[in-house]
Amino acid sequence: MTKINLFHIDNIYVFKHYFEESDIFEELRDYYNSFEYRFEVKEDEVEDAVEKLEKHGYNVNIVEKRDIPDYTVVIGKYEKHADLLKKSVDVIEVGDKKALVLKDKVAKEEALDRGEEPDEGWETRL
Repeated sequence: MTKINLFHIDNIYVFKHYFEESDIFEELRDYYNSFEYRFEVKEDEVEDAVEKLEKHGYNVNIVEKRDIPDYTVVIGKYEKHADLLKKSVDVIEVGDKKALVLKDKVAKEEALDRGEEPDEGWETRL
């Protein structure tokens, strides 16, 4: 069973996943933000989105704000990172650094060789 993390960021839940089956994408199309390449679900609609995902056999994990640092890596702003952006659900820039919230812990582990764990200063911004 494929696991999808829904990140509670501000007043929405976001996730990134490529669906092989077009029917599930069609059911979730209203949530898709084509500029950010991610799904964005309002708080009052998250239950509906979770039900749709679970109906199609996905295991849904809600990641609350306090746990987002567990999925985040900080890199240099000017470092090449297009491959990491494909796996990120959110990006926060401060000064010459970027914090990438990655879609799962595997992606974070792979990215850590190019970045670092967020410190307390970053954690307050996530």
